[in-house]
Amino acid sequence: MSVQHPLLIIVIAAVLVIAAGCTQLAAPQQPAPETPVVNVTVPFAPIPVESTNGVNIAYELEFTGTEKMTFMPEKVEVIDPATGTVIYTADGTLLSSTFHPASVPPPTEAELQDGTAKLLLPRINIWFRVETDAVPDRLTHRVTLNRTADGLPLLTVTGGDVAVRKDLSPVVVGAPVRGPGWVIIETTSPLVHHARSQITMHGVTRVPQRYAQDYMYLDPATGAPFSGNETVARDWYGFGMELYAVGNGTVVYARDGVPDIEITTQKPPATIDTALGNGVVIDLGDRKYACYGHMVNGSVRVKVGDTVTEGQVIGLMGNTGNSDAPHLHFQVITDNPAVLGGEGYPIVYRSFNLTGTFSEDSITATFLDKPVPQQDRLMENDVVVSFP
Repeated sequence: MSVQHPLLIIVIAAVLVIAAGCTQLAAPQQPAPETPVVNVTVPFAPIPVESTNGVNIAYELEFTGTEKMTFMPEKVEVIDPATGTVIYTADGTLLSSTFHPASVPPPTEAELQDGTAKLLLPRINIWFRVETDAVPDRLTHRVTLNRTADGLPLLTVTGGDVAVRKDLSPVVVGAPVRGPGWVIIETTSPLVHHARSQITMHGVTRVPQRYAQDYMYLDPATGAPFSGNETVARDWYGFGMELYAVGNGTVVYARDGVPDIEITTQKPPATIDTALGNGVVIDLGDRKYACYGHMVNGSVRVKVGDTVTEGQVIGLMGNTGNSDAPHLHFQVITDNPAVLGGEGYPIVYRSFNLTGTFSEDSITATFLDKPVPQQDRLMENDVVVSFP
């Protein structure tokens, strides 16, 4: 016993030394990277608005918690939570065109107050249609974010739970123009510049032009928008045509004196201040405001404080401000009467006729054999219409 006991102690000590050495050689375990908490919200809930091809649902998704991430959205799925059904999917080129990343460097405090297209938070604008009897009560979203730029796997986030505002109705308006030959462009699509324009003013990011429309006039007989030189503004048939109040109200903004852009290829750089050119804003009541832009210099016929009635001439269609050719820019906004400071609000027109379609690529119209009457609807993109 006296001989074996010291030996046993030596063996145990050796084992402990070896174990300690192994412990020292083992690499320290690295903590797994934390999954960022990304929140998705809908800043302005969608208000259903009917057009010829269905009921339009338009809104934006806004993201927080992505400040330290490098990502691109790979897929957005819009889900009806009542059924779990995916009712709309955006991916590929469509999604890359409707994604608006946060600006680098971020906007200054002065820009956020005075007006800027720079964004503090990333956004995605959404626009889809459903059948009249299939408008969901609520929406939620599943968004897949690609983080390969940071060497990380895909991240799927859910959120943006929102009620569809069936309790609100579009503003019903009369016609801002009269007669046949009117092309409606840059509307009812997430890809048009109106829907993609995110503007921050007074510290709030809005989409003032969400439901805006551009009116361009065609010769009703030939379908041509101009005669002579395409680059000469006064050679366009619509230059100088009368514009009308779409409802009774009070003028809360009127601007004149912005020079006409006589040569369409010589448009000066646009700013928040000059984008509308010469224009008018009419308070229609209930915090809804009808906005007109790009009027002929010297043609504005109303001033702030004037009371107008539906059908009253308020100015002439022209080519001022951020305009590439003579046209009327028309929109309705809410919350704020500033043209680029309000939230775009849906419009429907009391009465018009669908008379044809228009190709922006070839600048030509195709007329229907017979006009199709429309009531209390928004026009689709690239259609030709007539008004009483």
